Amino acid sequence: MQCAVLKLKKQLANTTQNDLIKNKDKNPEVTMKKYEQIRKKLIKKRDEIELRLNNIDKDLLHINGAPDPDFEEQTVERQNDEVLDAVGELTRSELEKINSALARLEQGEYGICAECKSIIPVERLKAIPYVEHCVSCSE
Repeated sequence: MQCAVLKLKKQLANTTQNDLIKNKDKNPEVTMKKYEQIRKKLIKKRDEIELRLNNIDKDLLHINGAPDPDFEEQTVERQNDEVLDAVGELTRSELEKINSALARLEQGEYGICAECKSIIPVERLKAIPYVEHCVSCSE
């Protein structure tokens, strides 16, 4: 009896967290329900970013009017355009991360580190909902 118990303990010790993950949320619906609040947060953030990008694109295209004829004003407008363009790139990058997180949610892979395949703590996911790596792998 003791031998069987020791054998079982040894098997359990050898069961890695990855094995538990593989057998856990294979069903994407289970994963989506588990992270429903985070999913809603991601969708809300995605919608906000898409609106912001739309406004940035309008400003860059000068839809509200032609550039000012004054040379100094044109210089300021160009500098503003460069800043808007940089902000737009950062915003597009964030949007890509959000869309990737939403795709992982649908595939049942959300909350699993892309590098080591361990479970990402829910607290980390709540703080940075589009995070792909656990703390150890992101360092």
